[in-house]
Amino acid sequence: MHRTGFTLIELVVVITIVGILAVAVLINGRAKGPVRLEAACQKLAMDLRYCQQMAMAEQVRFGISFDTGDESYFGYRINTGTKAKNPQTQGDLEVDFGGTDEFKEIEIVSTNFSDAIEFDSTGKPYDGNGTALSNEGIVTLTDGSNSRTVRIEAVTGKVKIQ
Repeated sequence: MHRTGFTLIELVVVITIVGILAVAVLINGRAKGPVRLEAACQKLAMDLRYCQQMAMAEQVRFGISFDTGDESYFGYRINTGTKAKNPQTQGDLEVDFGGTDEFKEIEIVSTNFSDAIEFDSTGKPYDGNGTALSNEGIVTLTDGSNSRTVRIEAVTGKVKIQ
């Protein structure tokens, strides 16, 4: 006797495997936005801390300038007007959220200071106009459905993510 077709057990196993794969794909697709948002916040916080540390080490002001329209920012050194060096690549410290797959769909929603933050030789934060921050500096990032903030304390310059 020659049988053609599949047994019930074979069909159940195949349907179960397809179901597991479908759930894995859905979970992976949904996790990308929040993971990218967290990575972008960590990168921004690291770059803010780096500029603050460079300002204290070299005893000159360093800052970060934000462009909310282009979803980008760059670090700079005040006394020479040159861009700060990226400690990892030794190139310019520039981040373009729209120009890289790593931070795809991440947007800089807003800053509550003048689109630039600077640190003096003691690590104290100032806005881009040279005025000391009187309130916490806030940069808001989003992935389209979730938002996170990177906060800079007014007096100490401590950077934290919320």
